[in-house]
Parts: sequence; C-alpha cells; structure tokens
Amino acid sequence: MQKKTEYIEQALLLFSKYGCKRVGMDDVAETLGISKKTLYEVFENKNNLVQESVSLLLNRTHDKISRFIQISDQEPNPFNNIIHIYNVGLKELRNLSPTFFYSLKKYYPQSYILHENFTQAVVWTYVLDLLEVAKNKGLLKDNINLKLICELFLIRINEVILPNRDFFDSYSTEELLEHLIMVPLHGIKK
Repeated sequence: MQKKTEYIEQALLLFSKYGCKRVGMDDVAETLGISKKTLYEVFENKNNLVQESVSLLLNRTHDKISRFIQISDQEPNPFNNIIHIYNVGLKELRNLSPTFFYSLKKYYPQSYILHENFTQAVVWTYVLDLLEVAKNKGLLKDNINLKLICELFLIRINEVILPNRDFFDSYSTEELLEHLIMVPLHGIKK
C-alpha cells in the first residue's frame, strides 16, 4: 500500500507540472525507477492512475480545510474560515499547470468531474454553511441572498482563475484572496 501511495504521489507531481496527457506511464515508471510492467501491476491503466492522483490531491485539500475548521470551531469566525478555505484553494491551484486542468477536462472527464464535484461540495457545504452561521449571528446585511453570493463571488474562482493562469504570474495569492474573496465578503457584512 505504501508503494502504491508513493506511485500516486509521484504521478500527481508529474501530472500537475506537465498535464495528464503529456505524461505517460513510461514517464511515471522511469521517474519512480521501476518498470512499466510493475506500474501496470498496481494500476490497471493510466486512467486509473490519473483518477487516483486527482483523488489524492482532493483528499489533501479537504484535510487542510477540515483541520483548520475543526481547530477554529471552538471560537468560530465564519469569515476567517471562508478566507482560509479559499486561501488553501488558491495555493493548490497555483501549484497546478494550466495543462493539468485542460488535459484533465479533455482526456480524463471522470477525473475532471471528481474535481468539479469537490469544488461544488466545498462551496455548497462549507462556504454556504459558514455564511448561514454569519447570517444567524447577525453579521450580514439583512437583504443578502446567500446562494447568490456563493454563485457570484465564490464559485466563479474556477471560472476566472483557471482559464487565466496569468493571474498567478501577475498577483500573489494574498492579492487574489483579498480581491476575489475578502472584498466581496466585506461588502456583505453589517
């Protein structure tokens, strides 16, 4: 099992740097110092390896989000938690090449759907719940439609950042976080 995890981690590094299409099983095996046959003994095919790599990425991201929220539950600040969620997300996105998502979407749609479902779950579970906590505490303006806020300001990160990777070259994670998340959150606070 430890070897399998090591293989998945190495594949994820290669896929995130060069894209899933450009990295073959030969490349992964060579980087690991094993034969391609050995790699195929662990993974049925490349699609399986890509899917397990994406799952690893998403599980790690989820763990980073969950750990922070569990720690902060003693003195919950919904705005800080939302900011943390997107800070984690932006840092993860910064580590992925543009070809990673392009090749994932075009050649490995099941794995791409895993990523999309994860993003949706984060917004509609964590973020919406945190906005509801803020509303119940009287921290939001009265006329705020929480679902609309999630759709307009929070989900759009994937639509704004992913196709325009120049944002990561031009702006720091902190600047992106400030303008994409903190400014809109400030606008809905009482």
